[in-house]
This record gives sequence, C-alpha cells and structure tokens, in this order.
Amino acid sequence: MFVGRSLRLSLLILLFLPGLSQAQESFPKPVGFVNDFANVIPADIERQIEAICLEVQQKTGAQIADVTVETVGDEDYNEYANKLFEAWGIGQKGKDNGVLVFHTLKERSFRIEVGYGLEPILPDGLAGEIRDRYVFPYFRKGEFGLGHLGAVRAIAGIIAKDAGVEITGAVQMPPRTTRVRRRTGTSSLVKLLILAAIFLLFRGGRGGRGGRGGRRGGGSIWPWIFLGGMAGGRGGYSGGWGGFGGGGGGFGGGFGGFGGGMSGGGGAGGSY
Repeated sequence: MFVGRSLRLSLLILLFLPGLSQAQESFPKPVGFVNDFANVIPADIERQIEAICLEVQQKTGAQIADVTVETVGDEDYNEYANKLFEAWGIGQKGKDNGVLVFHTLKERSFRIEVGYGLEPILPDGLAGEIRDRYVFPYFRKGEFGLGHLGAVRAIAGIIAKDAGVEITGAVQMPPRTTRVRRRTGTSSLVKLLILAAIFLLFRGGRGGRGGRGGRRGGGSIWPWIFLGGMAGGRGGYSGGWGGFGGGGGGFGGGFGGFGGGMSGGGGAGGSY
C-alpha cells in the first residue's frame, strides 16, 4: 500500500518536473523592437531606436531587438542572451538575420548576440568594437539610453552597407586606424632618403665661385617648401562619429513580431 502510494507520488513529480523546468526558462514576451524591461532608456531615445529597427526590417529584412532586464539571477548573462534570442526567434526563419542587443542592469553586463546569417558581416571582433566604441563609454557614465542607441545605429549601418541601402540615423563604422596609416604618409626610411638627397642637391648647388654679384648663401627655396609639405605628416584618424542627432523617419506600420531566426552563439559581451 505504502509502496504503491510512493510510486504514484514519484510519477506525479516526474510529470511536473518538465513544467517546472520550462517555467524557469520562461522569458517575457517582446513588446516591440525595444524591450526596456529595466526602464533605463529615455522615451525619446527609445522612439529613435524603434524607428531605426523598423527601417532596418523594412529595407533589409533583418531584425534588431534591443532588450534590458533588471537581472538574470544566477544564470550567465551570455547564456541568457542566447536562450532569449532562440526563444523569441529574432530574424527571419531560414535566413537567421537577427541581432540581439542585451543589457542586464544588476550584473552590469552587456552583449551583442548575432544570428547565423549575419555573422559574416558582423563577426565577434566587430561586435566587440561596437561595444567598446559606442556602448561602454556611455554606460560607464550612466547614460544607458545613448549606449543602446549607439549600438543599434552602428549595427544598422553595417547591415545597411551590406544590403546597399540607407538607414535613417545609422552610422558607418570608421576605418581602423592601422589601415589609414598604411595608406597615408611615406615610410620613415623613404623620407630619410629623400631628405638626404635634397640636402646634398641643395648643398651642391650653393654657388661655389660665384662673383660678388651672386647672392650670399643662395640656393633654391623649393626644397624647403617640398620638405614642409612632407612635414605635414600623416592625417591619421580624424572625424569619426558625430554624435546623435534627429529621430527616425516616419515609417508606416510597426512591430509585427519576430520571424523565427536562430543564433549560433556569435557576438561579443562584457561587463562595464
């Protein structure tokens, strides 16, 4: 009698365990492209992000989800972001062209989770560069809204460039400094050789036996003008991002849900 009752109780526990597990893995339902569950993004910035994400979807089919939460509890924030991406299905099914911008407030952590289909144009290194350039400088000052807007604008710019379209409010990632240095300026060795040659020519043409009518200490001024042009040096990296401005365009329609995309775990995260 006791054994039979214990067996029935054990079976009931086994039946309820999957439900308990699913309850632990449940996620809030998306309310738009921007899901500010931690309430850290100002309303005006949220509207700008929403407009950019909508335009990205309308012009390229890709989807960007921007999410903030108070905490992920005991779970690793990277794992949570990956599971949230899969649960919501960000991006189009079969194309997997979604990106999740994820921020957990209590853990002071942030992640860009990239769908399979966008990994070729948004690899881990580039996602990390967006985080370091456009997100963390603002997060460390408590300006979370500007950090989220910066991430979405940069991601939108990458997607737009690949698709050959223009997105209102998107920014283009500036070229890396090393590439600029290779293209501009002359190597130090070549500069030294040119300098030596000009010096010798200038010294050799100073006049030697010129009569009294010759100008003392003569020589052409052109070598020095040329050297002055060389001394201008490299332009280096200049310009960059001009900050935030304006809102998104007035697009019709709105958020209609995500399309069933998948993530392969690519992207970049970190704590600020």
